[in-house]
Amino acid sequence: MSTTPPSESPPEHRAAKLVSIDPGLRHCGVAVFDAPLHERATLLAAGLPKNPEHQGGELSLASWASMAFAVREWLRSRVGDEPFQLILEVPRVYAAAHQKGDQNDLIQLAGVVGMLGGFLPNVASRRSVYPRDWKGTVDADAFIERIKQRLDAAEHLCVELPSAATLHHNVWDAIGIGLHTLGRLAPRRVYPR
Repeated sequence: MSTTPPSESPPEHRAAKLVSIDPGLRHCGVAVFDAPLHERATLLAAGLPKNPEHQGGELSLASWASMAFAVREWLRSRVGDEPFQLILEVPRVYAAAHQKGDQNDLIQLAGVVGMLGGFLPNVASRRSVYPRDWKGTVDADAFIERIKQRLDAAEHLCVELPSAATLHHNVWDAIGIGLHTLGRLAPRRVYPR
């Protein structure tokens, strides 16, 4: 009888890739990292799959599945049939003073997260993270700059940004979630001489 939880692989079977997702109703930021056991993980690809389902009116189970299918198709050419570790940002309800937007959208977003967590093939292990767990309360623009600073020149070339600048933050957030998971996002300390 195995004592390893079903959502996690034993250490000797860990996947060589990590996929981090910033979920959305109409787009999902997705980042793929190689995740070697004894070396620094590298960003291999990052982009923004779009939900092909019509977004007028109320969202539905079909729309959630459509978003998950779009992510699966985006991943197919970048990961293939290789098993991977999945890290998903999950929505969280905060106190009224800290809420942004329509809280009913969080219910819809939770549906997309559930579809992504269960629909993607070849997932070797699953983890979730709350937004504040990985980015704290730092200003969003300042945090994106921190994410960019953690990437080397070759990794910057792997980032596929959409033409609409208002959607860029979704891709950077997916990268940030992955960098956080890999321990590459912590603030750098400056020591006086």
